[in-house]
Amino acid sequence: MFWGQPKQATSATMSIVYITLGALIDVWTVIYHIYLDRHGADDTTYLWVYGFFFSGIVLMAIGFALGWIGRSAKQAEVAPPPPIINTGVGTIPAAAQIPQASQPVVLAVPTAPVPPASAPPAPSVGTQRSAAGPQR
Repeated sequence: MFWGQPKQATSATMSIVYITLGALIDVWTVIYHIYLDRHGADDTTYLWVYGFFFSGIVLMAIGFALGWIGRSAKQAEVAPPPPIINTGVGTIPAAAQIPQASQPVVLAVPTAPVPPASAPPAPSVGTQRSAAGPQR
């Protein structure tokens, strides 16, 4: 129908078409009704006039409803944006950069080696028991 239009604009375009056609039908029906009132007509002619008038109102109602539905469904029709490709070769993204230290780091070198810590003495295997008997 409309060549070159994106899919997401179809509901808005169709809404405008329905509203415009309904309004034009109603305007010309009212003009013809005024003409028939001044010049006289039979009942069948008035039946056609009323039919066109209410058909125009229905077309406008469909157009307004289609516009409302189109706005509600806009998120579902829109395709997600294409992924962004980094064109810079050898660049580091901002999130992956190493933060700089706010204060200079000073490494201290010990001047003398620290002696190893001594282990506690192991219990002897042959411990003597008291003559009074076992202790509780």
